[in-house]
Amino acid sequence: MGSAGCLYERTEDMNRFYVDKRDFDGKRVKISGEDVKHITKVLRLGVGDKVVLCDGDNSDYDGEIQKIIKDEIFVTVNNSRPTGTEAPIDITLFQAVPKSTKMDFIIQKGTELGVKRFVPVTTARTVVRIESDKDEQRKIARWQRIALEAAKQSRRGIIPEVTGTVSFQTALDMMKECDLPILPYVGERSRSLRSISCADGLKTIAVFVGPEGGFEEKEVEQARNRGIITIKMGPRIFRTETAGMVLTAVLMYRFGDIGGL
Repeated sequence: MGSAGCLYERTEDMNRFYVDKRDFDGKRVKISGEDVKHITKVLRLGVGDKVVLCDGDNSDYDGEIQKIIKDEIFVTVNNSRPTGTEAPIDITLFQAVPKSTKMDFIIQKGTELGVKRFVPVTTARTVVRIESDKDEQRKIARWQRIALEAAKQSRRGIIPEVTGTVSFQTALDMMKECDLPILPYVGERSRSLRSISCADGLKTIAVFVGPEGGFEEKEVEQARNRGIITIKMGPRIFRTETAGMVLTAVLMYRFGDIGGL
């Protein structure tokens, strides 16, 4: 999960918090930083109040506030259980970096839908260029924060990872490691997601969405030559910020847990 600290989530019957696994010390968890003020001054929780803690690794813990000092809160934890909100498949979304704040939307909604990992990609027609390491670190930190907040809202058991920006060729190499690597392409005429026959045991899916101007034909051919499956999305053309969300929802319906499966 990384050192994201503690994030607050309000539910109807319980206060729920994300904490870093490294803050667990046996049956006790320490919460520190700005969240202490939020918990004590805003939420007005005190010693003896019940909470639920999520370690960001798909486990929830029943807890009780044991001690509050100036800048630390100690919580005792009892039984743990799977969070129960993670899909049976792992979807990694390879997204050509779009213009403006579209990536914010993609990460937020993708997290709600169950995407496990976001990989920003630079393609031939990508307009946005990351100029320096500092610029990239700033963008990744922002996107990771959006993933954290969306995970909190949607009660995810894990915090999706937002990786550093990779090249087109590196993205193809990474996709090959997945059980089902697919690339929606407006020029595909025959193969649809429905026509893909997948064997039992499918665990990992990679989806590669192009930029506003789409993929260049040579990029699509390179992907096909590397074993990436190109598919058509239907008669209409989706925006870059829409395509990944539509495809993720369909994949979660077919192979995941959307639809009450």
